[in-house]
This record gives sequence, C-alpha cells and structure tokens, in this order.
Amino acid sequence: MEQKTIIQFKDVSKQYDNETLVLDNVSFEIEQGKFYTLLGPSGCGKTTILRLIAGFTEASSGEILFNGKKINNLPPNKRLVNTVFQDYALFPHLNVFENVAFGLRIRKVKEKAIKEKVKQALTFVNLAGYENREISEMSGGQRQRVAIARAIVNEPQVILLDEPLSALDLKLRTAMQYELRELQRRLGITFIFVTHDQEEALAMSDEIFVLNKGKIQQSGTPNDIYDEPINRFVADFIGESNIVKGTMIRDFLVSFAGKEFECVDQGLNPNEPVEVVIRPEDMEITTPERGKIHVTVSSQLFRGVHYELMCVDENSNEWLVHSTKKAAVGTEIGLHFGSEDIHVMRIGETEEEFDRRLESYGEGDASAE
Repeated sequence: MEQKTIIQFKDVSKQYDNETLVLDNVSFEIEQGKFYTLLGPSGCGKTTILRLIAGFTEASSGEILFNGKKINNLPPNKRLVNTVFQDYALFPHLNVFENVAFGLRIRKVKEKAIKEKVKQALTFVNLAGYENREISEMSGGQRQRVAIARAIVNEPQVILLDEPLSALDLKLRTAMQYELRELQRRLGITFIFVTHDQEEALAMSDEIFVLNKGKIQQSGTPNDIYDEPINRFVADFIGESNIVKGTMIRDFLVSFAGKEFECVDQGLNPNEPVEVVIRPEDMEITTPERGKIHVTVSSQLFRGVHYELMCVDENSNEWLVHSTKKAAVGTEIGLHFGSEDIHVMRIGETEEEFDRRLESYGEGDASAE
C-alpha cells in the first residue's frame, strides 16, 4: 500500500539577516504514519526544519506543502501539528491537568471527553495520579512528560519533537523511547523527532535524515544509513567507524592498508580514489597468520559488553575493534573481516548519484540471470 505524502519541502532555504544559510536548498518528503528523525550536530539546521513546519519561522525561499497545499504563510494555530519543545513551554500558573487539557479547552471539547483524554495521556507518560500537581513541584523529567502528554492529547496529524527526552535520566529516557515509538504506531500519525543522539535515532526511526551545515547528507532507514553511509561525515557521525583511504581497482576489488581485498561494491571507475569503511564490530580478532590485516594493539578498554581495542597496522592506519575477546597492549594480532563488511565510498558523491549506483547493482544482477 502506497504511503501518502503529508509534508513536502521544495528547495527550501533559510537565512537570518546576512548570516550563513541555516538551510541550503533542502528538499524532502514526509509520509503519513511514519516516525522520522532529523539527526545532526548542533547548528546543522534540524530544529529550523521543525520550526518551519510548525510555522514559528518563515522560509527565505522555496515551498512547504502540507497535504499538497502550500503553507508558507499559514499561521501556527492553523496547522495540524503539535510541538513538544526542548524547554517544555508549560504554563506555570496551571496544574498538570490543566496544562494537558489546555488545547482541548481551546477547541471547546466537552468536559467529560477532556477528563478521559487527559487521563489516557497522563497514564501513557507514567504520570497517572499527578493531575493536581503544580508544575513548580515537578522535576525536569516530569515536566518533559507533561509536555509530551499535552501534545499527544490533541491527536494531531503530525507531532514535532525537539529533543524531548534530553532532560530525562538514562533509564527513563530508554523507557520513553520504547513508549514514544509504541504510541506512534498505535496512533498511526506522523512523528518528526529532532536529536543529536545517534543511538536514539537508530532505535526509534522508520527513516532518518542526517543533516550537516544546512544540507541533508543522507536519508533512509536506520539500516541503510548505518550499513551504507554515503560519505565520511555520515559514516563517522552514525556509530563508530574505521575510515581509511583506498583505491577501487575494479568492480568487487578494492585496495587499502597496502593490500587488495574482495568487496561487494561496483559501478566505480577503475583505479578511482575512494574511502573505505569497516565498522569496529565487524572486525574479528584472530592470529596474525589468519588475519587479513596485521596490527599491534596500542590500547584496550573494557566496555561491559565488549572490549574496545585500538590497533595500528604497518602502514600506520589506526583500527578500532569491538570484540568479546581481549588482547594485551603490545600484542601482534590479525584482524579478519568478510567482503560484505567492507563499504566503499565514492569521494564527493551525492545522495542521488549514490542511489542510482545502488539501483544499477540490481540491474546488473538481473541481466546476469
């Protein structure tokens, strides 16, 4: 079943006065009923996208569509979205119940329905029984949960969340990730979530937009982003990576660290300079004789579920390894990995070019049959 596009950005840019572009000619589509995450470092433009959707700021150029209609000049109160702010934006003179009920009262919902909806929303965020508590009596994490309840109680078509879990402790934050994801599935509405936390994005999202310097570097499912990063920024920002310079000898053969290795990449030019990514968890510790790369262990840390080893090969390349095996500092070991663990990145390739190259893989396979 084809998903309906609910939000569309067409060549949208945003610039404040004469400053550098906060958003630079950004285009994307948001489909109904999915959980999207805008991921990137501070200042990359992710919160600006949220504010443009909500109507709190205006685009310098380009079009923003909601259900196919242009909304660039539509005021915030006319948009079918609700926002959960990073700084809560709660009313200090109202208690918890009235904060959550505020939007319903504006819409003149009947009192009986208000009580039922507020009770359901507070139960979801583990605040049942806090209806009469004053906001000043709530902890930071509790206030954040009140803000989430206030957004979901109106059941909008889109909920915008600007780092809403940042004030919570680790255990509660993890629990809220599951609860938010389950809520989104149950309601079937679109969530657009802003975070700089890569693990949070990977755990919660149907699709991720990775931003840097006002541009979308890559978009796709968590698996796509993690397994097939388009460039060094994405590979380095999403999880931990070993990134080394290499040369694409030909299809399915790449050279790096002074050796040639079989890989699964194709469609690049013979002898083209590339960058090669291997994730730390995809490298297996073995004997120097069995290893594809010979390294010396320079440091080792115990991380609870695995050991984290930093190693150096004979060409002075550093390799980060995550393994349940340990190796003493100064030990010579081998690192083994499969051809599917090697990801080759073309330098300067755009997402559109990358997608076309991936599509050509399938066409090549089909012609071979």
